[in-house]
Amino acid sequence: MERFQSEALFSMLEAISRMNNREMSAEIFKIWLAALNSHPFEEIKNAFNRYIQTESGMPAPADILNILRGSEEDLALAALIKVESAMSRYGSYATVVFDDPIIHAVIPELGGWVRTCRLSENEFTWWKKDFRERYQHHLRYGTLTNLPPKLLGIYDEKNLLFGEKPQKPKVVGNYDKAIGWVSKLSNPESLSWLKKNAPEKIASSIKDGI
Repeated sequence: MERFQSEALFSMLEAISRMNNREMSAEIFKIWLAALNSHPFEEIKNAFNRYIQTESGMPAPADILNILRGSEEDLALAALIKVESAMSRYGSYATVVFDDPIIHAVIPELGGWVRTCRLSENEFTWWKKDFRERYQHHLRYGTLTNLPPKLLGIYDEKNLLFGEKPQKPKVVGNYDKAIGWVSKLSNPESLSWLKKNAPEKIASSIKDGI
């Protein structure tokens, strides 16, 4: 956040504090700044405006963060729509990398990418319910461990066993976000396809076929 933006944030918090007979000290502002610093300033302003229009009382940082992140249900639905779009566009033969790491946690729990793409209409109805529930659980508790950096399609599932070269994976969503979360994986086994988890190496791998 730029200095002029942090000053504007302080002024906004100071005004809201006065509305609620509170004082905005430098120490309290540091807590707010640490909580919100990673979010774009325009989104922060919009979140405060939404809070003021719908709630009463002095907001806590968690209140604004919840607005910024969106509701768990909304985020789970957006992720599901992204998965359905990838299924329709790429199908079960393609290996995919989503820009959302939680998707990489949920799909393996539900049988993997290939199984997901092969579900019947009736099975998929129940699968979608399970997906949303599991997505919200991971979102709420942050239980993301042993994430696979890619979700294997039929081609790679079969042919990698025989030492054949993997196909180029399809990146679903924002390319930079996909590179970003994969580069932060701490599980060495998840990154066995790289000697170092440097973003530039991952970018090259996704372009050329991981």
